[in-house]
Amino acid sequence: MKKLRKRKFYFLQQMIDISVLIIFFFIFLKIQYLSFDQEVNYLLNTQSLINLIRSHYKILFLFLLSWFMISNNIQLYSTKRNTKFVVLLRKFFFQILLFSIVFFAISGLNKTDIFIGNIGFIYVKILFILGVISRLGIFYYFKNLHRNGQNLANVLIIDENNNTQNFINVLSDRKDLGIKFFKQLKKEDLVFENRNLMINGLEFNLFLLENRIKKVFVSQKGELEPVIMNRIARLSEANLIPVSYIPDSIYNGLTELKVTYIDTLPIFEVKRFPLDLSINRVVKRMIDLLLAVLCLIFVLSWLFPILALLIYYDNKGPIFFVQQRNGLNGNKFNCIKFRTMFVSNVYSTKITERNDPRVTKFGKFLRQNSLDELPQIINVLKGDMSFIGPRPQMPTEDYHYREIINRYNIRHYVKPGITGLSQVKGHRGAIDSIVDMEKRVRTDIYYVRNWSLLLDVQILYQTLMLVIKGDENAI
Repeated sequence: MKKLRKRKFYFLQQMIDISVLIIFFFIFLKIQYLSFDQEVNYLLNTQSLINLIRSHYKILFLFLLSWFMISNNIQLYSTKRNTKFVVLLRKFFFQILLFSIVFFAISGLNKTDIFIGNIGFIYVKILFILGVISRLGIFYYFKNLHRNGQNLANVLIIDENNNTQNFINVLSDRKDLGIKFFKQLKKEDLVFENRNLMINGLEFNLFLLENRIKKVFVSQKGELEPVIMNRIARLSEANLIPVSYIPDSIYNGLTELKVTYIDTLPIFEVKRFPLDLSINRVVKRMIDLLLAVLCLIFVLSWLFPILALLIYYDNKGPIFFVQQRNGLNGNKFNCIKFRTMFVSNVYSTKITERNDPRVTKFGKFLRQNSLDELPQIINVLKGDMSFIGPRPQMPTEDYHYREIINRYNIRHYVKPGITGLSQVKGHRGAIDSIVDMEKRVRTDIYYVRNWSLLLDVQILYQTLMLVIKGDENAI
């Protein structure tokens, strides 16, 4: 069977997307006119299709142009062999989301609606559903080819360090990645002859071409001299073969390496989280604002006054408790909560304990059901907080824990949340030992590192369940 190139995967997926976009564009146009004119025979003939193309080709051109521009911007058709399906799905979701905005905007600017009623929404749904199905089919088709030893990319490994053998083992075990370990070259295999880099009497660039090497992995901090490593990189680049480096030390998985450039000098940036992408931040912010407005209108408009009266009746004094907390990038903001302590203790600097005597009777109820956090919706509207994220700490606590807990400050790469992964996992309430805080921080870091809309939805659902049932870990 003839090997399928990786670019064919992208081309095939692109052709399917464009075909679905064009075909269903005209199908829904015909359905729309059919429902109004009831001229079936007329619509089914070739002339009717030609008329539709003549009258709508400009609009279709704008749709296609916007599709290509969006897909190019989010790199919809540029993924690696080992890309997970969830990453493909996430990219396609954003493609459809942004395309929908353009689609309905162009429709609104037109003198007459392109699609009447719900036909436009159905059209977008069809694009999404068929796009997901086609991606799923193509993805697992190629995965199956890889498992059967087909369509594999030969990779060459140069030199050796502490991680090289582990990397070779992964490539040998995971055929589904589409990468085949071809050969490992060590220092004694590479020699200079007449200023040419040779491998067993064969020039290095010819060795790459004859063995169809698709990628070269160089082990960092191995035995090779820098001059040989530089020559390997240059010869590989000259043959359009990408070079990657196997690190000698094992990274803990909390960060990724991103290459940036200052002029022509490559720089490794050890920070790349999902919410570093502006599109993800915009989407998360839009959802925060939508949820905040809905809560204010349908819940807090009647619940706020009731809770305020009960707080005042339980212990006369201020309804709200405002305290300075550290937020995004460590910036301070005023965090708003319902007061749950007696007025005489409300501004005590002592950390809250289990069964704290300073907490009022009604305050305990508010804490157990997380209702004391509701005023923080105001912080969400102001942009200080998000609905989901690590819980904000007092500046003194932040200063203390960042000195003793590794990577504590990664929590500050995202906005703090009204609720978070730590809370739904049970890591909330009193901190009895440094181990309790370390568990909370590890969970927060996992959230920062693995953020997704699906994870936010899951946390929000689990929070609602805790509010309904009550949380015994709350203090």
